[in-house]
Amino acid sequence: MRDNLDYWIDRHKKHFNRLVSVGDIQRSEEENIRLYAEKKRKLFDILRKLNINDLRGRSVLDAGCGIGLMSELFWIMGAEVAGVDGSEEAICQAAWRVPSGRFTSISLSEIRYEQNFDIVFCIDVLYHIISDEAWKQALSSLCNCLYSGGLLIIIEQLKAEQETPASHVHFRTLPMYLSIMRKLNMSVIDIDEPKERILIFRK
Repeated sequence: MRDNLDYWIDRHKKHFNRLVSVGDIQRSEEENIRLYAEKKRKLFDILRKLNINDLRGRSVLDAGCGIGLMSELFWIMGAEVAGVDGSEEAICQAAWRVPSGRFTSISLSEIRYEQNFDIVFCIDVLYHIISDEAWKQALSSLCNCLYSGGLLIIIEQLKAEQETPASHVHFRTLPMYLSIMRKLNMSVIDIDEPKERILIFRK
């Protein structure tokens, strides 16, 4: 299921080894560096709120890992890291950043892992899945990757109504997320932030 995969493959090639390949394409490289620093800080704060001070002994899947910027953070914190992304170009760069990581080029809706994970992160990814059917399948796949009791941590830009402001973006609503996660038997642990929401679920 390719959805808008060709857009991302082209973008990763065009902006090779630059943050704009995965960040805000309207901003400069310097601004994207700052935005990604803030995003890493946000992840530390999320984990501290969950009483997770490091990731040693935990397995982590970075779903939609892009060029591996967050995967690198999880690895530094001690996790056993795996990452998936639809773009093979991005996966190659992620593997450079995390030498011991296991990275696979595959769409989120098609993830199949023999092992399960303690934590699955999906950071600013799901609004780039345009098809609602592919979005639902992606969420189902992410939940299936978790151990019983495992955490799914999603950072997502949500709107009051569905919006598609660009060909590679489709914003959804909080009720849409809560509805499908209930159907997938996931428990809500926390919902935070007014605009770019942090959604935390437990299997």
